[in-house]
Amino acid sequence: MSTTTALPQRRAPMQRNITVDSVPSTSPSSAAGSPNESPVASASSTSLSSLGSVEDFQQGPKQQQQLVDTYGNEFKLPDYTIKDIRDAIPKHCFERSGLRGLSYVARDVALMAGTFYLFNTYCTPANVPSYALRAALWTGYTFLQGLFGTGLWVLAHECGHQSFSPSKTLNDTVGWFAHSALLVPYFSWKISHGKHHKATGNMERDMVFLPRTREEHASRMGYVLHEMHELMEETPLYTATMLIGQQLIGWPWYLLGNVTGHDQHERQAEGKGKGRKNGNGSVNHFLPSSPLYERKDEKLILLSDLGLLITGSILAFVGKNFGWWNLTVWYIFPYLWVN
Repeated sequence: MSTTTALPQRRAPMQRNITVDSVPSTSPSSAAGSPNESPVASASSTSLSSLGSVEDFQQGPKQQQQLVDTYGNEFKLPDYTIKDIRDAIPKHCFERSGLRGLSYVARDVALMAGTFYLFNTYCTPANVPSYALRAALWTGYTFLQGLFGTGLWVLAHECGHQSFSPSKTLNDTVGWFAHSALLVPYFSWKISHGKHHKATGNMERDMVFLPRTREEHASRMGYVLHEMHELMEETPLYTATMLIGQQLIGWPWYLLGNVTGHDQHERQAEGKGKGRKNGNGSVNHFLPSSPLYERKDEKLILLSDLGLLITGSILAFVGKNFGWWNLTVWYIFPYLWVN
């Protein structure tokens, strides 16, 4: 049997509709099965073939459609409100305690300091002669510090949401110190992250994780990218490449270029977005002139930059006096785990 490496002939994506008048399937709903069972045949699909072409989309719906989930089961919009959800949560879950919050900070800092002391005191050539074993132990150190650093990162995140304590001053002070120590511009990210929560799911105003539009996804280039992703997404090389890329440049790229965020900066009310586009260096979390922020925020952006400058100076001092490789193991590798 002969084989070929030729790409399959490209076909235009077709639209698959479910109408109100469609005959319901007699197959049992996959939603009622166990997690180990395969989903039943579905009129819905997560592949690109379930999307209409750009022309179909521009012409508008041709028939009344009902919502279905990815298994083809009918989906109905929930009729409960945000207030109903909040009322269902026990009241004590909304109570904030500065003392309890500070105890969490002290716990994480103590764990990080204790881990640093133990490894630098006992994981030495004199105590662990085997280089391979010592390298394995220090690898474990970077992972542990990454876990504790993530705990500190999350606490600073809660400070930004004002859920750390009832005091805004305490929240912002703790958040600024904690995030600055982890090379996060506290106020800059707090502001953009707050806007993200206000516009989550909005295709034009969300600040991060903005999906492609239907036209972009069904375009010729979108189709090619989709097919390539379908072909390679489960291969080890592709997975490793995406993981390494995300760990090394994903977070810094977002801070520096607003990657995955909206690009509608021309709409900025104060006119700061004129001529600004993601990726050209003018839309980031470090410049007070960035269209991500209003003029009233500019002093806070500078304060965030000051925190990063202080941390960067300390890291440079440590690297110069104790060795750059030591700095990499002590801080840089754990920093990547935090990311």
